[in-house]
Amino acid sequence: MDFSELKHRQAAMWGAAPFETLAATLTSMYAVVIDSVAAGPGDQWLDVACGTGDLARAAMRTGADILGADLSPALVDTARRLSEGLDVRFEVADCEALPYDDASYDIVTSSVGAIFAPDHRAVARELARVTRSGGRLALTAWTRDSQVSDLFDVLAAYAPPPPPEAGESIDWGDEEYVRELLGPSFELTITRHNAPWRSESAERMLAEMTAGLGPLKTLLEMLPEDRATSLRRDLVEEFDHYRTGDTEVTVDRHYHLVAGICR
Repeated sequence: MDFSELKHRQAAMWGAAPFETLAATLTSMYAVVIDSVAAGPGDQWLDVACGTGDLARAAMRTGADILGADLSPALVDTARRLSEGLDVRFEVADCEALPYDDASYDIVTSSVGAIFAPDHRAVARELARVTRSGGRLALTAWTRDSQVSDLFDVLAAYAPPPPPEAGESIDWGDEEYVRELLGPSFELTITRHNAPWRSESAERMLAEMTAGLGPLKTLLEMLPEDRATSLRRDLVEEFDHYRTGDTEVTVDRHYHLVAGICR
């Protein structure tokens, strides 16, 4: 499988479920991103791998001119539907080959979005290319010690392997790795944060994740019934490790905010 086929599958998978239900659990992360870029009226803002547009809509309070771009046509359609009547735009675009002019944006963001593209160096080049000198970058990425990483490990045991040369999304949470990718183009500040996700039980959390996370929904549908049952069981067992009460579950979703000023 080459990168083109992988990205086609990614676009379909991410659009296979109403991701806005999970995006709503990331509001604290969006606030951190928005506060970090100090946007104001007149700023040209590109939100890369924007998903269902939740960050872009939250950023409207800054007065910036905001465009959200995502590889998945289904997610872009949802973003447009949820933003009807609002002064924010959305387009289909590949973050490895953005269809925008050099130095055309004052602010470029991506909230646990662009990290899922397979060619990390292409993503880094594009983020730098479209940001003007002195412009601001804010990217968030799950860290290796995040409980999100543990969940990814569970899923990886059941999912088809990606091409061997594809980067792992969790690598973006490694500070040294990110500095190598983005440091030549941006003066970087990297800080650690948490966006905890809470649910009333492990079973309820699995239901929420299955309903809103397209890649998981797609994986469960493609697996033989016994393997799908096994995956559900493994996820419930993983969630049970995060109990904070008799049945309540809290997943600590630690992430890095990678903030930069374009050189």
